[in-house]
Amino acid sequence: MEILEDLNPAQLEAVKHVQGPLLILAGPGSGKTRVIAHRIAYLIAEEHVHPYRIVAVTFTNKALRELRDRVVGLLGDAAQSLALGTFHAICARILRVDGGAIGVERAFAIFDDSDQQQLMRAVLSELGVDPRKFAPRAVLSTISSAKSELITPAVFASSVHDYFGEVVARAYGRYQTLLEDNNALDFDDMIMRTVELLREHDSVREKYQQRFLHVLIDEFQDTNVAQYVLARQLAGGHGNICVVGDPDQSIYSWRSADIRNILNFEQDFKGAKVVYLEQNYRSTQTILDSAHAVIAGGKGRKEKDLWTEQGPGDPVVVFEAYDDVEEAGFVAAEVQELVKDPARSPGDVAVMYRTNGQSRALEEAFIREQIKYRLVGGTRFYERKEVKDILAYLRLVHNPFDSVAFERVVNVPPRGIGAKTLEELGRWAGRRGLPPYAALQALAEAAKDTDDASPPGDASPPGDASPPPDGGDAAELRDKLAARSLAALLAFLDLLNSFIEAAKTKSVADVMAVVLERT
Repeated sequence: MEILEDLNPAQLEAVKHVQGPLLILAGPGSGKTRVIAHRIAYLIAEEHVHPYRIVAVTFTNKALRELRDRVVGLLGDAAQSLALGTFHAICARILRVDGGAIGVERAFAIFDDSDQQQLMRAVLSELGVDPRKFAPRAVLSTISSAKSELITPAVFASSVHDYFGEVVARAYGRYQTLLEDNNALDFDDMIMRTVELLREHDSVREKYQQRFLHVLIDEFQDTNVAQYVLARQLAGGHGNICVVGDPDQSIYSWRSADIRNILNFEQDFKGAKVVYLEQNYRSTQTILDSAHAVIAGGKGRKEKDLWTEQGPGDPVVVFEAYDDVEEAGFVAAEVQELVKDPARSPGDVAVMYRTNGQSRALEEAFIREQIKYRLVGGTRFYERKEVKDILAYLRLVHNPFDSVAFERVVNVPPRGIGAKTLEELGRWAGRRGLPPYAALQALAEAAKDTDDASPPGDASPPGDASPPPDGGDAAELRDKLAARSLAALLAFLDLLNSFIEAAKTKSVADVMAVVLERT
């Protein structure tokens, strides 16, 4: 009874419908996360579905944390074996376990945006393409769109009609080859390769259909073709799929989200039940009416009648400014008026703007009027250089053949390994199809055969790492490098091998401490 307490009639209907497809059209502020959490709790507590048999997918880690906290609050320890995660996290788990069936090794690395750009710059350079004419980000964006529609390099190449498409087609094929050489996937690959796995291996698909007897997906209006196909594969055996979304809140078409997924749900899942969550708990009726007036003319909508018990509230105020300076002055004056009330401080006021360029006029107005402000944004923590560097070291420890991570930290901190040295190493390794780590192993073997450049310490591969290539073949490379550069490369190999060795007995935190101390 606690699970069903304080749910409004529509929420209650959505929670208790447990068999067959269910589409929940949830307006903003209507308690959709609450409904998902209570539905999961109801399945476990009342329908006796084992938590292991439920998978719930969200789009962001923030939404995931909120959902997990709510479910744990309702169920306690009983929620521990639930499969809760983003699309990428769920797919990563599946590929770590069963990806070997399609050639995806268990220890694959995941390349983020900056890793992908670095790799694409290398691809364009190899193809002789000017990155000023064909920006790596633009090429990657086109490839990402293709992957989101499950279009392979071969299929993409067969459908191009212009020169840009031809460049992308060549880059796409080479990019995928280099990802495989690095034992790496990008974010789009994780979903695309999981779909491939489930399509090509009936036993694997049936395994997950039998495990996940209930599939729940949040923000369904923002799914792309690949995510939609994945959802249908997971729910194909039983049809117990519950999706929550709102076509009016679809904002990711630029990221290949396909609103038709939610609009066509009832056609694709015959007999689907539709529940509308229309009671809003966040806004006043004036806000709801204003928002509805803005979006009512949109095409491809499912009409909703949002309402609230919060009352009409204050009217919406519109100020038409002559330019950005007058606009900023008006905002500053409004803030000053608001904070005259002793109960309010500047921190109680939020000013939102559409583009980063608009902040300058606002900041100047606040400085002029001596209004304290804090600009929200800046570089994200995991995008900071020092954080990316330590993560690259840890990635190398986990997978020493990760060439993108190698290139990032081989001279961080500076150890006398210059661009020409790396070009020479990369050219030699590229002709032999070797990742940089294997090339260094061969170089270490070659260095043992000469008195001119002996490695500082034991540079042999640690433990059960792959044996190095024939050192004799690397004599050519050894002879081209300056003694100082050769010594620096071998010192880096020795350093990396010591980290790999440490990882065999230490925790991740302890390995990171060793890396930080020695670098």
